[in-house]
Amino acid sequence: MNRAGKLLVAHPNLRSSDFFYKTVIYIYADDPKQGSLGLVLNKPTTTTLRDLCKRHGVLYPENITHINHGGPVSEQSIVMLHSDEWHSGNTTQAGMGYSLSSDQQMFERLSLGEYPAYWRMFFGICGWRPGQLQAELSGKPPYRPENSWLTAKANDHIMFMYDGEEQWTHAVELCKQQMIDFYF
Repeated sequence: MNRAGKLLVAHPNLRSSDFFYKTVIYIYADDPKQGSLGLVLNKPTTTTLRDLCKRHGVLYPENITHINHGGPVSEQSIVMLHSDEWHSGNTTQAGMGYSLSSDQQMFERLSLGEYPAYWRMFFGICGWRPGQLQAELSGKPPYRPENSWLTAKANDHIMFMYDGEEQWTHAVELCKQQMIDFYF
């Protein structure tokens, strides 16, 4: 089963000391031989897009858009998840209707007011070795069933309209609704 385009939602029983406590992750790549890759959507950092653009020699007028902590892997990398109508020099597909960009040109375009319809910027990603995500989802040892992920089909509303714990709460509700719809 390919999970690209799905949301992983932290189980409500996950301990608050865990990095993934109350997180919502978008899975953008899932391959049985390569593993899975995703981005934590709702862990903002204190760094703003203006700060980041300044580091790359680009002037950015606003100081309100915060960069998210996308995950504990490759935390120095910068990637933008966005709607797929927008392209930069290094843009790749990231599921149905979404793309990833990671290059200097994306900063320049944003500074000129050229925005995708929906977008978020991240430091780092999440990664699972082949078979690891399936083991986590099924609660196979060393993973525990009570800490397994909830899953849902991603949508623009959940991915881009909320932040922080509010995003997690709405994602849990989406998981419940999709499960009810599946059975009834």
